[in-house]
Amino acid sequence: MLIRLLTLLLLFTPPAHAQAVLQAYSMLYPPLHMGHTDAQKPGIGDELLQRAARLAGMTVNINTLPWRRAQLMASQRRTACVFPLSRLPAREKQYQWVGLILPGQVRLYGWAGNSRLTSPQAAADARITVLAGSSAEIRLQQLRLPYSTTNVVNDGLRLLQLGQADYWAVHDVVARYEARLVGFPLKAVATLGEADSWLACHRDYPKAQAQALQQAFSRLQAQGDAEQIMRHYLGDTHDATRPAEE
Repeated sequence: MLIRLLTLLLLFTPPAHAQAVLQAYSMLYPPLHMGHTDAQKPGIGDELLQRAARLAGMTVNINTLPWRRAQLMASQRRTACVFPLSRLPAREKQYQWVGLILPGQVRLYGWAGNSRLTSPQAAADARITVLAGSSAEIRLQQLRLPYSTTNVVNDGLRLLQLGQADYWAVHDVVARYEARLVGFPLKAVATLGEADSWLACHRDYPKAQAQALQQAFSRLQAQGDAEQIMRHYLGDTHDATRPAEE
């Protein structure tokens, strides 16, 4: 009987060296998260998160969900995180902001022949398309600009190509990546605001794990790993800080 009890204890007691598992949620949002379509290029966020987790002594499990559900999972589950989430005042207290994945801006994009707008409000009578639930949609709401939504990130570019939209409101890195894929000459005509992409975790995410990840992200940024990963997806011309004029 004693031997059976000891065996059961061994079976149900995790080993002392077991690594903490980071449960992360994302949506299909190239080039930040590509899903499981390309093992060589899973996404900028995926690669950076995997490297940070290794430095922090953790393993990562990444799941692809619709964007609103991905955010909901991270806000309800103590051990869950979501990426790439823009850090906005309305979201500040909902999460722990653990690691910066990518700096960026939300901009209005049109055809290469379009003139730059004097202000975002100059697009008040234009047909603007945006991804539902994105930071770009939040910016449009704040600016009280009319828009229509899509549920797939590159639908905005497709509508622009078809002439069914005048402008596409989107993160600058996403715009450059998608336009580069199809050879479409985009031009940024107005800036709507900052949209830095983060790994955001539940408000009560374990502090020790959050601190280890924060240190890992800082180290990767300082070593140039983050820029190296971005160039792998965006080419040598990428510079996330310069105004986009494509």
